[in-house]
Parts: sequence; structure tokens; C-alpha cells
Amino acid sequence: MTLHQFLLILLARKKIILATLLATVLLTLGWSLIQQKTYQATTSVLLNYKGVDPVSGLTMPGNLMPGYMATQMDIITSKTVALRVVDALRLDASPAVRAQWRAASDGRGSARDWLADLLLKKLDILPARESSVVAVSFSGADPAFAAAVANAFAD
Repeated sequence: MTLHQFLLILLARKKIILATLLATVLLTLGWSLIQQKTYQATTSVLLNYKGVDPVSGLTMPGNLMPGYMATQMDIITSKTVALRVVDALRLDASPAVRAQWRAASDGRGSARDWLADLLLKKLDILPARESSVVAVSFSGADPAFAAAVANAFAD
């Protein structure tokens, strides 16, 4: 097949090609208009720790100790820390939040635990490459709230 023949085939199918392009653009536009806006706030935490190696007794930087970064990331994403964030931001004090909790869980459990689980679902922890910095990111519908939660997890 020559280039001329290929261009003739495309010219003969131009209505199908344009209809496919138009349908794709319209579907993408519709999806972006009905999708709720989401904001992501990110803060960085420096994990600087010099500990003693239990085997050799030498003082080592924390990032050289095996499992140090993973342990710190697990601590940040723990339910205990999420409960502290709920308490620090007083999220369970709002009557609207209490109503949402009752509707979602039929009043079972506590609002603090329900809120902590919701916060952990939208939390993302990413270690920086070859450094002691961890990025704490939180996604939410309100940019100020997302920033406050990300900073509270970092604290």
C-alpha cells in the first residue's frame, strides 16, 4: 500500500473518523463537567533520626537502618494517628458530621473511628527517592480542609 492509497482510504472514511473524534471529545467534556473537583494538599516531613544499631552498637543515620522509613510510614498511616488528627481538628464536634455518621453507620461504632477511617482512605504517603523526606498527601473537595488534614497528619 502506498502513501497515496492510504490517504485516499482516510479521505473516504473521514465521516467515521470525525464522528469518532467528536464523540470522544463530547464524552470527555461531559465527564469533566459532572465530576466533582478534588484538591490534593501535600506536605513534606523530614525523618531525621540517628539511632544505635542493636547489633554493632554504632550510631547510624535512620535512613540506613533497615525498615526505618517503612516503620515511619506505617505510623503515619495508623488509626491512632488518624484519631489524633480527628481530635486535633475537632471533626467529630460538628452536628453535620454527626448526622452523616448516623446515616452511614446507623449509629454503630463511634464517629471518631468512622472519621478516622474516612481520612485514611484519602491519605497517601510517598517516600522521596534516596532521602529521608516523606510526602504526606490528602485529597478532598475543599482545598483548605485538605491542607489542614495533611498538616495535621504531618504534625
